[in-house]
Amino acid sequence: MKKVCVIANAGKDAAVEMTERVRSFFEKKGVSCTALLDDFSEQTSYEAVLTDDMECAVVLGGDGTLIHVAGRLAEQKIPVLGINLGTLGFLAGAESAETEKVLEALIHGEYRVEERMMLETSVEGTVFGTALNDVVITRNGFSRIISVSILVNGKPVCNYRGDGVIVATPTGSTGYNLSAGGPVVAPTTELFLITPICPHSLSARSILLSGEDELHLVVREEKKTQDEEAIITLDGQRAKELSADDTIVIRRSDKKAYFIQLNDRSFFDALHRKLETQEII
Repeated sequence: MKKVCVIANAGKDAAVEMTERVRSFFEKKGVSCTALLDDFSEQTSYEAVLTDDMECAVVLGGDGTLIHVAGRLAEQKIPVLGINLGTLGFLAGAESAETEKVLEALIHGEYRVEERMMLETSVEGTVFGTALNDVVITRNGFSRIISVSILVNGKPVCNYRGDGVIVATPTGSTGYNLSAGGPVVAPTTELFLITPICPHSLSARSILLSGEDELHLVVREEKKTQDEEAIITLDGQRAKELSADDTIVIRRSDKKAYFIQLNDRSFFDALHRKLETQEII
């Protein structure tokens, strides 16, 4: 490892201090390091820290920060290593207290790079964007439900009535999907999940689809006095209002995100540790 960049969430209290800590460590080890504080605005440019020979990005923040950065670096195929400055931190490779130990392992090549599936989303025939974590369709209005029809490869499967629907990648299975009662899956698998949000049915359950499948979701009219029935969001960052009969098409993207995992750690180690901690709290 000879050239890295550090991208930190400017909104975190420890961002500046941690950025300097990481940069100082790399410089003492003879590793070229550039740094950037990201405020999550569309005006934030990564050009200053990204070069053709950039080997990885160390991301300082929570899961949301890591998802944001990994998605933006997918095109360049630059792997990311997350150091958690947030609360839960399912996706981060390390906690802030073990920063130097983890960076030492990174320098010595004691890691593997995992490819993560992403989802391409179109609304009414126009590509809306790509999601690494999840695509969420939720109600637009006060105290009411929406109805969403589910079709897989053109075949009708079911109709969810409730607060909305989550379509999650394996990486996003530990996010909103988990909170809504959906299953957890290994992040390197090639599948995606459909989980209803507060469904008005005792039989509504999550559905797992192959990465080869194509999903169509159709928003049905529930309230004639309201033009926009629902809102679609990608990774909690991009949003668009939906009208009755709008069709959303979701399929596996050609892009991949790349995550660095240390050789002595696994997804299931993190899963056990995080869930056990939350139960104690």
